[in-house]
Amino acid sequence: MDTDQKIFVSIYAKIYNDSFSWDMNDRLATGTEIYDFLMEDACHCFSEEGQMIPGDHNLWYLGASEKFGWLIVEDKVWSWDIGESSFDNVHAFVVELFNMGIFTRQQYLVLLTKISEGRQIDNMYSIGEYLIGKRGGKTWTKDPNAGNFRQETKRMTWDVEDSFRRNGYRFYQ
Repeated sequence: MDTDQKIFVSIYAKIYNDSFSWDMNDRLATGTEIYDFLMEDACHCFSEEGQMIPGDHNLWYLGASEKFGWLIVEDKVWSWDIGESSFDNVHAFVVELFNMGIFTRQQYLVLLTKISEGRQIDNMYSIGEYLIGKRGGKTWTKDPNAGNFRQETKRMTWDVEDSFRRNGYRFYQ
């Protein structure tokens, strides 16, 4: 394993008003730089009093966002559209990097643990509540409707598109 080896990566998820970090978009990076980025606080969670709640890893938004995104390493691409985010993509990306020798075993195991933790949250809008509960020693119970936000987002998007089409607009892809 060459810990100084740089590979091409692009990591992005559209969240809120495009506030996900662009720091790891279309660049060459080492395994440590990629690991640090995935584990880095995204700084998007705030208490009702407006205090930032630390611990909302970039990795979680990749698997639990409501909008589109991508994970690219060299010539392999995992991308998703509105309402299609999945921790399966994040897991496959991390496994690929580990198999390439980019992550150490310790980094790999930490990332797998964070992916598992993210699956339990499963909704980017629940991350803050999860972190507050975790700090308070409360056991987290995944909301049975946690994943429904994806379908709801898709439905809203389809409704908007349908409204535009009914008013004579066309969509080109």
